[in-house]
Amino acid sequence: MKHYMRFMKILLIWTLICLLGLPLWEVKASTSPPETFSESIVVLDVASGQVVYDKNGLSRHMIASTTKVMTALLAYENLEMDQMVTIGPNPPYALGSSMGFLENEEIMVSDLLYALILHSANDAAEALAEAVDGTKEKFAERMTKRAHEIGAKDTVFHNPSGLSDSENLENNNYTTAKDLSLIMAEILKYDELIELGQKKSHMFPLTNIVADSNRWATNKNQMLYPNNKFYYEPIIFGKTGWTPDAGFSWTAIAEKDGRRLVVTMLEAPNQATYWQESKALLEWAFQETEVHKLYSKGQLLENIMLSNGESVPLFAKDDFYYVSGTDNLPMPVINFDGLEISQNYKAGETVHVAKVTLGQEVIGEIELVSEDNIHLIASEGEAEESKSSIFSHPVVKVVSLLIFSIILLGSLLFLLGLVLRKRRRRVRTKKMSNKRLQYLKQLEETRRV
Repeated sequence: MKHYMRFMKILLIWTLICLLGLPLWEVKASTSPPETFSESIVVLDVASGQVVYDKNGLSRHMIASTTKVMTALLAYENLEMDQMVTIGPNPPYALGSSMGFLENEEIMVSDLLYALILHSANDAAEALAEAVDGTKEKFAERMTKRAHEIGAKDTVFHNPSGLSDSENLENNNYTTAKDLSLIMAEILKYDELIELGQKKSHMFPLTNIVADSNRWATNKNQMLYPNNKFYYEPIIFGKTGWTPDAGFSWTAIAEKDGRRLVVTMLEAPNQATYWQESKALLEWAFQETEVHKLYSKGQLLENIMLSNGESVPLFAKDDFYYVSGTDNLPMPVINFDGLEISQNYKAGETVHVAKVTLGQEVIGEIELVSEDNIHLIASEGEAEESKSSIFSHPVVKVVSLLIFSIILLGSLLFLLGLVLRKRRRRVRTKKMSNKRLQYLKQLEETRRV
């Protein structure tokens, strides 16, 4: 019965695999993606983290004001929206786009974020950085660390605004289209930031210094305006960027029918190009691509028999996805070739990397782990210990001592019995001798008579 149930489980797993299909590194949609002219582009499926369109997505570029996506994220995570920030002496002298904040002016964090996201104000970026970490340099270190935590490993920040240092190009903010897409996707954790980014304009309240005039921030994201030729309804958040050194950059979030995509473009020819290409790519991705989860984290994938006869189940270390066209469902094959355990592993360590193939082409890998420790080979110290381990166990020690005591006591009783038996023999012999002497005496006396 157990063999039958095991067979049915294996059959069910393979049936589900065959129905789901196989992950693809390259989307094979029924319609080819539109032609693009931006240097580096990524379209990312947020739910799965899978790239559905990639054009030089791993090449590093300066990113200009799209930097402010990370600045907004960290400011929101480390400050309160109604917290008042006193503008220091440095932000008013920030170059480039500015809201004109003055030294010692008191501005609420929410207003600084409006200035940052809508107007792309560099003075707001520096003010928020100083509010979080005291200096923009320390804040830039936090930015880089947070990016790496998200998974944006090829990203480095040197300032919170994205301003370029033309004299020292190494002292600029660098990332990839893939990394910036991951950072942008993190914004979706905070609805308040998304709502803020959807506002078309924002009027700043009067402050302790500016009390006689109104200041306005206007959203630079033209894809939000229904009357604009670049309008695209699914766009819910976007950030523009440009410097002479970085060129034009852009990243945005779109949502349609419950699916969320991030599009990022670096070194685009101009704004019109990245807005047009964004709309075309997003429409193509929404209509022509699908993301499927092939394996789930913790899913049983294989059982392997160890040399000691023990059977060890192996599980998927992470979720495994594939991207395909809406009418393209390839058949998955997992290749377990080379799966042999000849050493010890701790629970959760990768035991084997299985290859996922389509035909003769390897299109992905999935790591296999054991939920328990695998202890197959003992070290020299463990081998010596194993020889005496049975005798070193506390219970065995007590039993051994008890047995030894019983044997010793038995031996003593046996010796005592021998001594007592010998003594009795001596007494018996002595009594018999006395009786014989008395008998001889009586016999002698009788003869005399």
